[in-house]
Amino acid sequence: MRVYKSFKIAGSEYYDALFVIDKLKQGQKLKLKLEPKNIHDENAVAIYYKKHKLGYIPRSANYLISQILKAGWKIFECYVQTIDKKTLEVNVAVFVRKK
Repeated sequence: MRVYKSFKIAGSEYYDALFVIDKLKQGQKLKLKLEPKNIHDENAVAIYYKKHKLGYIPRSANYLISQILKAGWKIFECYVQTIDKKTLEVNVAVFVRKK
């Protein structure tokens, strides 16, 4: 696999990051989920740890990922890179899976 994008999860202070940040570990796999009915961004891609929404891929990085996910391609994997428990900042990397 190779890194496609890496970034800080957007909006983590508004979702469940506070409640699960102690359970997150570097290298932990996360889920990406489209939110096509999001009123703020039609290309919104939420990031989840189990059933807990952590936030979103930043708008500046979500367009191509959302389009590929909308097309039904499951080529991305998302992993925790770094965690700052004081600021609730979680940095992740999105990888493109090899065939």
